[in-house]
Amino acid sequence: MNTMSFHIFPFDTVTSTNDVVMSDTARYGHGSIVTARQQTAGRGQRGNRWVTAPGENLLFSLVLEPTHIRVEEQFLISEMAALAASDAIRAVSGGSVPCRIKWPNDLYVGDRKIGGILIEHALHSEFLSRSVLGIGINVAQREFDPALPNPTSLAREMTTDKVPLPAPEQVLEAFCTAFPFRYGQPAGELHADFMARLWRGDGEPHRYRDAASGEVFEALIADVEPLTGEMTLRLPNGTERRYWFKEVEALF
Repeated sequence: MNTMSFHIFPFDTVTSTNDVVMSDTARYGHGSIVTARQQTAGRGQRGNRWVTAPGENLLFSLVLEPTHIRVEEQFLISEMAALAASDAIRAVSGGSVPCRIKWPNDLYVGDRKIGGILIEHALHSEFLSRSVLGIGINVAQREFDPALPNPTSLAREMTTDKVPLPAPEQVLEAFCTAFPFRYGQPAGELHADFMARLWRGDGEPHRYRDAASGEVFEALIADVEPLTGEMTLRLPNGTERRYWFKEVEALF
């Protein structure tokens, strides 16, 4: 059984939990978790802001010092984080919220976003020296900014007559239970679990937009490269296209 020690540093209001961690690398070492009730400048993927109601959701950053992982293998960290977060959501909901992973590491229930992950790495030679995993999971919030395209939360998705709605701290506890297993899981098994939980990994064609050309096309997810995270989409005519993050957008 894999073990890992966590040290939690709670804050009330911060610009972002990643900012706090990055501002004092000496204080926040491997296994440190910075939490906050509110972020004033939370960041998401693609440069988007992460907006959340104070105290209603789980906002935290986990610090890792994964010096055994090569730079070209950094997607392993993304898989670990996404699977552990998805594990936590499934656990606290008693299995009633089948959270999946939208490539590369958003958290989805159906076609609705329940959480997101922003990972920032520091490198030392050919190995990672430090990784900061900023994770946000919508827990109790029911009303969202109308500008957000497809948000949801545990409060919206859970059947609470069977399992009570957890507090954000309980979701964090579930994550801390799940993460050590994912961190120590063999790479092949980790990737197989990631692919099995992948949103739109059903072998069916879906709509996408090429970020460079603007072309809208239909394709199915053929593969995700296990170390780099590059995704291969297969068009109906059998043609395959390989994309890095931000090079393609999933359409609904």
